[in-house]
Amino acid sequence: MPVVSRCFTCAAVVSVAVALVVATPSTATAQGSLDTSSSPALDEPYVGGPEGELFIPEVDNDTVAVMDTATNTITERIPLDVPVGPSHPAVLAKTPDGSKIYTDNFGLLSPSISIIDRTNDTTVTMPVESVPLGIFTSGDGKEIYIPEMGFVVEVLDVATDTIVRRLRFDDIPAGAMAGPDGLMYVGFVSGLIGAYDPVTGATVKPPIWAGGLATFWYSFTQDGKKLYTDTVNSIGVIDVEKWELTKTIASEENGVGGLMNPGAFTSEISPDGRKLYVTRFGKNGVMVFDTTDDKLLGVIPTTGDVIGLTFSADGSRGYISDSGPTSRNVPGPIGEAITFMNLITIGFLGPGTLITFDPDTDHILDTTATAPGPGIPAWVPHLD
Repeated sequence: MPVVSRCFTCAAVVSVAVALVVATPSTATAQGSLDTSSSPALDEPYVGGPEGELFIPEVDNDTVAVMDTATNTITERIPLDVPVGPSHPAVLAKTPDGSKIYTDNFGLLSPSISIIDRTNDTTVTMPVESVPLGIFTSGDGKEIYIPEMGFVVEVLDVATDTIVRRLRFDDIPAGAMAGPDGLMYVGFVSGLIGAYDPVTGATVKPPIWAGGLATFWYSFTQDGKKLYTDTVNSIGVIDVEKWELTKTIASEENGVGGLMNPGAFTSEISPDGRKLYVTRFGKNGVMVFDTTDDKLLGVIPTTGDVIGLTFSADGSRGYISDSGPTSRNVPGPIGEAITFMNLITIGFLGPGTLITFDPDTDHILDTTATAPGPGIPAWVPHLD
């Protein structure tokens, strides 16, 4: 069953787009819209952000930008060097206290992760067994899960920053996230998702169809009863207790499923638990759903594909990584593949944008220019 990840091998990405004939069409949902007419003009000074810092990986610049979220100004860029080729940092994980930031480096020639120690003001890059497809913090915050192209999830101890075990699978793990029940939920490139003991790797919930190919990212509702999966052209909804896929949601505003719909790439639940935000490759905009009935509330506009988003700890701000207009070329999965190729190879993307929005109203409050390819950011408080 092994296949190659959509995220890191150009030929495989195109193959996934062609292979969409095996994907399950999505069921329709109600269409919605967001009124952004009351959003402030973007040339007005930004006022009132939370005290803290947003770390933003810049994939095609081999850097992590640090933004002061009180003023939305970039204060520094941390270079990430690897032995051979570009590093391409794209996804960030953090310790619960925010003292360390971990990056997965998408560079194909030097598989690695980087560790940014904010307390000691140091950055260290360490090799991993194979190309990392993501990086995630365990439920207790003591470990980091690194799903990799080599059919393995490596587990790192944050106290020592060393790999303490390797969990091997028969499929390529694209994601490895902690569930509210303490299990490690692994999404596979094949479109399956299962739950495993994070210490032994023993199967607790057998792999089931997640609703589409390449289950790279997923989000639990706050009560832990529903799991939303992000796949090539739809969003799956899984009943966690019954452990079954109950429906799929279209990644198009019209609510109609289709093989050429854009890819649902990553997602986050709002701090109050009421809304699901889904980023897309292959079409502009971040979709916003009501977690009660899974209805589409609207779409936050962007100028290009969106890799990820996050929220400040107090829930007053949301942050969207907009790849910019150079990422918009061909709609649907083919456009998704082109964007991936730009991110993981030489990179022909122009500058990106970090969008700050109000999670209450979903109105855009500010934009901040970034280097090409802003990735999945992480908000942290200032260190004491």
